[in-house]
This record gives sequence, structure tokens and C-alpha cells, in this order.
Amino acid sequence: MTLHFDLYYISPSDKEIPIKIAKTFKHRFFGLMGQKDEYYGLLLEPCNCIHTFFMRYPIDIIYLDKNNRVITTTRYIKPFRLTLPVFGAKKVLEFPSSLNAIAFLKEGTYIDLKKNETPIHLISRS
Repeated sequence: MTLHFDLYYISPSDKEIPIKIAKTFKHRFFGLMGQKDEYYGLLLEPCNCIHTFFMRYPIDIIYLDKNNRVITTTRYIKPFRLTLPVFGAKKVLEFPSSLNAIAFLKEGTYIDLKKNETPIHLISRS
């Protein structure tokens, strides 16, 4: 099955990390499930918890509020797990743990989403 996503980029330092936006139920449900360890992340919207059923690799999760501010992060969630809902989270960013993208996305960081392969600018407002 081929799913089509909107493509964005995160440029937290000198490294660009592409992300895809999953806005439909089908895109959110399947997410990264069954995919090989890819070089992109996935933004699930709306979302405040996730599952890793049928995943092939561990993922890192970044929970965002309605203003795209990082609320909290969780590292290395193994396949076949289910997370509890995070209060205040409206969106979730998933990344293969191998990307180590979570190192650039700390609590309090705001993410400015821009489409059409324009970098997503990270602004720390601590």
C-alpha cells in the first residue's frame, strides 16, 4: 500500500531531517508501521498517544502542543508497545531512533512548520 504525505523538513543544525505529515486517520493509523528504518520522521495530527504495533524498529517520540511547542519526548520505544496519552499534546512527531533527531528537539522548543521543502526552523524559547 502506498500512502502519500505532505513533505516538510526540520533543520535543527547542519543536518536536514525530512518529515511527513499524517492528517487522515489512515495515515495516522499506519504511520511508520511496516516501513524499513527510514530517514524521515512523521507528524501525526491530531494525536496525543501512539502505538508501535508491527513496527520493525524502535522510535523516538516528540509530543507537541497546539502551538507546536515540544511538551515532552520519549526515547527508544520498542515495537509492539502502546503509550499513554500525554496531557496537552495535540500532535506527535515520530522518528526512527537511529536518526537521533530527538537530540535536537528539547522541551520548550517551538517548531515553525513550512511546506514546499522549506526548512522547519526550531526556535528555543525557554
